[in-house]
Amino acid sequence: MANQEEITQYNILQSIENGEQISQRQLSSQLGINVASINFALKKLTKRGFVKMLGANPRRMRYILTPKGITEKTQLAYKFFDRNFHFYKAVRKDVENKINSIPFNDGNRIALYGVTDLMELAYLVIQDKEALDLIAIVDDEAKIRIFGYHVIGLEEIKNHAPHFLLLTKELAAEKIKQIPDYTKIVDIRL
Repeated sequence: MANQEEITQYNILQSIENGEQISQRQLSSQLGINVASINFALKKLTKRGFVKMLGANPRRMRYILTPKGITEKTQLAYKFFDRNFHFYKAVRKDVENKINSIPFNDGNRIALYGVTDLMELAYLVIQDKEALDLIAIVDDEAKIRIFGYHVIGLEEIKNHAPHFLLLTKELAAEKIKQIPDYTKIVDIRL
């Protein structure tokens, strides 16, 4: 079965399981797939015993998830998780290798630039390294709290005096002059 087909089936099963009475047109709009493809997928799911159709009028058709459909949805979710977990481990290993290649002889105070998925992975890698001290998360666009840190703007970086600024998203050239001379900029983007 094609990966996109599995995703479509999972999304349809999920929508039906949520208990809402949903039409093929609504599913089409919700999932960004044409109505003919939704119709085909629903017929296939029905034929396989995952979905039961109730009603005679096609415009008022009601779809029910069968116990077999619940099992299939769970198995599809597990497959997605398993595939994505392998991808996550590979990306984390790449991030770890990049961080390990940095010569931290000049200091261990680190700031991360960019609130991104990559920043979250870098945070996890840094937490596993006792010799490193994450002192700030920096981003001019996202002023939030994450992992117990208040995200600061680049203009505040001097107050924290990091030895290294690890980039997890692009840093505009005009913003580089806000970074103290003693702070080394290291791009860890993949």
